[in-house]
Amino acid sequence: MRILCCLNRDLASNLALNLLLPTLARHTVRVGLTEQVGHANADETRQRRELRIAEQTFPNLALFPLVERAALGDSGRRHLTFTEIPQLRGIPVDSLSDPNGAAGLEFIQSFAPDLIVTIRYGAILKAPVIAVPKQWVFNLHSGFLPAYRGILATFRAMLSQEAEYGCTLHYIRDAGIDTGDIVGIRRHPLQREQSLLRNILSLYPAGIEMLCTALQTLEHGGELSSSGQQRGEGSYYSYPTAREWDEFTRRGLRVADPSDLEQVVLSYRG
Repeated sequence: MRILCCLNRDLASNLALNLLLPTLARHTVRVGLTEQVGHANADETRQRRELRIAEQTFPNLALFPLVERAALGDSGRRHLTFTEIPQLRGIPVDSLSDPNGAAGLEFIQSFAPDLIVTIRYGAILKAPVIAVPKQWVFNLHSGFLPAYRGILATFRAMLSQEAEYGCTLHYIRDAGIDTGDIVGIRRHPLQREQSLLRNILSLYPAGIEMLCTALQTLEHGGELSSSGQQRGEGSYYSYPTAREWDEFTRRGLRVADPSDLEQVVLSYRG
C-alpha cells in the first residue's frame, strides 16, 4: 500500500513513527510533519513551556542533532531521528504544515496514497485532502473518545483523577476534530505518580500495535470492524488554561522529570 503518515515534529511523534517502522517497511511510505500543534501563545505558562521544551526543544535542537552527528548507523535496535529515517530507511520525511493549501494538496495528490494516517498531527484535514486516498484516513488519538477530544487528553485524564487512559483509533471522514467512527481503543492504568510526559510517551506502544494490526488487516484485503459512530457528545479541549495548569501543579502532578529524558536518550543509543 501507499501510506502517507502525518505527524508533528516532536518527541512522542518520533517515538510513534519508530514503533511503526517495521510495519511500514512492506509499503511505499512518505511522512509529512507539522512544526507545532495549536498556536503559539504569548502568555505561555511555566508548565506549558516546560512541556514544550521536553517534547520539542530538547529533542529537535539538542538530542537529535547530537545523535545524527554521532553517525551511529542502523542497528535496528535504536530509535532513529526524523533526519535519519530517510537516510537509513529510505522513507522521505517532508514538512507538511498546510496540507489543505494548494502546495500541500498537490504534494498529497502527487503521492496518491491508498491510506493516510495521522498521529499528533498539527493540522485539520479538510474535504479535498480526505477525498484523495483510495481507502481511508485514520487518526490515532491519544485519549478516549468521545470523552477527551482535542489537545492533551492525558493532562485532562490526570487532572480528572481517572483510573485509566489510552488511545483511540478512528476514521477521519470530515473536518470534525476527533469525531469519526471508532476502530478500536487501548486502555492502560493511569500512573498519576509519573509525569505527564512519561504518561504521554507510554501511550504509544499499545496504540501503535493497534494501528499496525489494522494496517495488516487492510494489507491482506480484510475489513476493519468498527464500533460505529461515537456515542455521546463528549467534550472538546483546547490547551489548558493557566488556572488549570496551576491546579495540576497544586495536586502534586508533574510535567516532566529528568529520568524521563534519561530513558529517551538511551533509546536513541541502541
